[in-house]
Amino acid sequence: MIESSVVVRPASPDETDACIDLWAAAVAARDGVGEDPAVRERARQKFAAEHVAWLVAPGDDGTVDGFVLVTAPGTGRSTDPTDAAYLSLLAVRPGVQARGLGRSLLSEAVHDARAAGHPRVVLHVLGDNDRAVRLYEAGGFVATGDEFAHALSGVTTRVYVAG
Repeated sequence: MIESSVVVRPASPDETDACIDLWAAAVAARDGVGEDPAVRERARQKFAAEHVAWLVAPGDDGTVDGFVLVTAPGTGRSTDPTDAAYLSLLAVRPGVQARGLGRSLLSEAVHDARAAGHPRVVLHVLGDNDRAVRLYEAGGFVATGDEFAHALSGVTTRVYVAG
């Protein structure tokens, strides 16, 4: 078995801005557009929710190369399973994608959520984000069949649950 060399550790409060910056950059790169202040504000609101797990993958230069934020049940949509922690945000810096960071962050976040007493984890993913869908499905998430329009982009968003 090949072990991952990705380092994942708990985040610290002074990394909030770096994670929000990373989220905004990753969304802009994914969508092929400039950064949107509304994306930053929405991420900031998610960081204000009660945390179940917040992990970072630090880069060699001390920057945050990736992060995942899992918040308490009830912080996603009202239709999410009531016993499921909510995987609010997961991002990997565009220049370091496809190196296992997302997979490691996802695995550790689900583990931490379960260790905190949450038997399931729910997430919402843009239906056209094939790379993310593959990551989540490989990580044990299953589509529930529920869909809704994303609050900012209007793109069809799918609900996935693990556990």
